Order: sequence, then structure tokens, then C-alpha cells
Amino acid sequence: MKFLLEDDLLKQTKAEFKKYYKGDIIFSEGECSQFFHYLKNGELSVSNLTEKGKELLQHKVKAGSFFAEPAVLLGVGFPGNVEVCTDKAEIIKIPRDNFIKYLKENPEVLFNFTLSVANKSIKKSQLLKQIVLFNPEDRITQQLEDFKREMGQPGEKVLIQLTRKDLAHMTGLRIETVIRTIKKMEKEQKLEIVSGKIIY
Repeated sequence: MKFLLEDDLLKQTKAEFKKYYKGDIIFSEGECSQFFHYLKNGELSVSNLTEKGKELLQHKVKAGSFFAEPAVLLGVGFPGNVEVCTDKAEIIKIPRDNFIKYLKENPEVLFNFTLSVANKSIKKSQLLKQIVLFNPEDRITQQLEDFKREMGQPGEKVLIQLTRKDLAHMTGLRIETVIRTIKKMEKEQKLEIVSGKIIY
């Protein structure tokens, strides 16, 4: 769900623009910030490390959305690591107090911001359900469906711009399980593989 920032908001909140590059860490798990962060261009990954050192990808942040906003609102450490996964990324940093003041003075913007946060909360609940209850194929299928919805093409066949490693991290599965399950789904004609890419 995209959240569009108006010029008036950027001006009144004294927002800053900052550029990052692939591999840059925006947040480390447990870190606090006095800024709201909005991804203008690029893509970010949000992940955690398990006790065994395995990386678990929570989700990817697409351009046109906030990230880490619940932690900033509550003044607590962010529960994940945020890393740039495209060649470049441009992030808008908005001072916390300025943005909260602006939201209080602009109910429509506050409502849209609340919808954005609520949408992410629902997605995280669905992810937890997948990990606890779903078999490997169901977990992978759900991620493919979510990707299509985010691209605005829920009823069409699309090129899935997620690697097997991405899917493994997002579903909590071993990469070998992901590869094996995708091959099975291809044989059952539930998806296509073209030049190593998934079409679903």
C-alpha cells in the first residue's frame, strides 16, 4: 500500500533527503530513531537473525512506503535489520515530533497513515499463520500471491522478482525445500520457469 508524501508535508516537517547504496544498513535490530523513514526510490530488505544465525526475511520495503514507523512512534528499538538491496535507494527522513504534529493537524493524512500501518500489521499476522500452519507449497504460494497484489496484478501471470533465497527467508524454509517445492509446482503446471525465473 503506497503512501504519497505531499510537498506541503515535506516542507512543514523539515524533511531531509538521503541517498544510500546496495548493502548499506539503514537500521540494525534494537536501534532507535528520532526520524520517520520513507522510501522514495529503491528497495529494502527487513530481516532478523535466528539464534542459530540464520537470516529470516520479514519482508521487502517497496518505493512509496514508510518503514520502521511503529518503533519510531513508540520510541523503542526496531525489531529487525533494514538493508538496501538495490543499487541505490533514496530515503526521506522526517523528524518524529514534526511529523506527529503534522498528523494531528491533518486528519486525512493521519487516517491514510493509520491505514498503511494497519495493512502491514495484517500482513505480519498472515506471515505468522503461514509459518505455523501452512505446508511448504502453501507458504510459497502465499508469497507469490502477495507479490502479485503488491504489483497491482493479482489476476495475471507475472515475472516474480524474488529469488529462491528470498522465498526461503520469507517463508522460514530451507532453500533446498524451496527449490524442490518450486520444481514440483512447475511439474504440476502451477507456475512456469523461464530462464531460471518464476512466472506465476
